[in-house]
Amino acid sequence: MTTAAVATPLMDRSPETPTDAAAVLDEAPADTPATSAPAEAQPSEPTSRAMVRTTPPQRVVQAKKLTRIPAKVIKQQQLLAARAEAAAQPVSLRIGSFNVLGSQHSAPGGDRRNFPSASWRTPQAAALIKQHDVDVIGLQEVQGDQLTGLENATGFAAYPGFAFGAEETDNSILYDPAKFEFVDGSSFTITFMNGQRPQTILKLRERSTGREMYFVNMHASAGHDAKNTGTRIAGHLTGADEFNQLRASGLPVFLTGDMNDRGEFFCRVLPRIGGVAAVGGSISGGCHPPGRMAVDWVVGSSDVSFSDYWQDGTPQARKISDHYLVSALATIGPVD
Repeated sequence: MTTAAVATPLMDRSPETPTDAAAVLDEAPADTPATSAPAEAQPSEPTSRAMVRTTPPQRVVQAKKLTRIPAKVIKQQQLLAARAEAAAQPVSLRIGSFNVLGSQHSAPGGDRRNFPSASWRTPQAAALIKQHDVDVIGLQEVQGDQLTGLENATGFAAYPGFAFGAEETDNSILYDPAKFEFVDGSSFTITFMNGQRPQTILKLRERSTGREMYFVNMHASAGHDAKNTGTRIAGHLTGADEFNQLRASGLPVFLTGDMNDRGEFFCRVLPRIGGVAAVGGSISGGCHPPGRMAVDWVVGSSDVSFSDYWQDGTPQARKISDHYLVSALATIGPVD
C-alpha cells in the first residue's frame, strides 16, 4: 500500500502561522537537495566592529580653552611689534648745545653789559633754536626767566627745569615732546668755579621707534688759574665716568656742554669714552682733534654718527650770547 505525503500549500497558510523548517524541507522538490536553502534565508554571521573601522584608533587630547584677547591688549601687541620693526632701522635726531649767557651777566652790574638784556636776547635765542631745527638741546647758564621764555616760545619741555630748585635751572635740557617722551632724569655733582653744581642726566624715548637714549649736559669751570683748571679737569673726568656708566646699559649716550676747553677736552675725554665728536676729529691711532672747534661740544657714543655740523657765528647769533650755538644731525644705528 502506498502512502502519499499530503502538503498544505503555502499560500493557504495563515500569515500568523509560523513556518515549520522541517515541513519546508519535506515540501522541497525531489531534485533539490534538502540541505540547500535560498541565499536570503541563510542566517547572517554577527558583524565585528573591528572589521568595520576604517581609521586607526585616535589619541584623545583635552581641548584648550579659548580666551578672547581684549582689543586693548591687541593694540598694545601691535604697537610693540611696530616698535620692534622700527628699532631695526636707524633713527635720526638733531641735537645741539648752547650757553645762552645767563640773564644776570647782561643785567646792570653784570660782567657782560655790552650784550642786550635777557628780555631781548631770550626771544632771539628761541628763534635761533628753531632755525637750527633741533630736537634736543643742552643749555648752560639758563636762568629762570630765560628758561620760562624759551619753553613758551619753542613749545619744548625742559629737564630739570625748576625740579632742582629755582637756583639750579642752569644746565637744563630742552626737548621736543612731539618726538620724545620723558623716561627718567637724575644728576651728578661737580665743582663749578666756587661751588658744587648739579649736572643733568636725562633719559628719553623716541616716540616713533620706542628707542631710548641718554643725554648728559654739563658746564665745566672757566679760567686758567690752577684752581679752576683743576676743577675743570676733574669735572671733565667725572662727566666721562658718568657717560661710561650710562653706556654700560647698552643705550646710546650723548654729551653736550660748555667744557671751557678745546683740544684738551677732546684728548682728555674722547679716548676715555670711545666717543665721537660732532665737530670731527679722530681717536684712532692716537688723539687727533679737529682743526677748528669751540669750547661748546656735542659728543655721542660709538653707535652714533654725525653730519651737518653747524657752529653758528652769524652776526645775529653773536648778539645773543658770548658762545656759539652748535648743532648736528645725529644718526643712531639699528639695534643689534
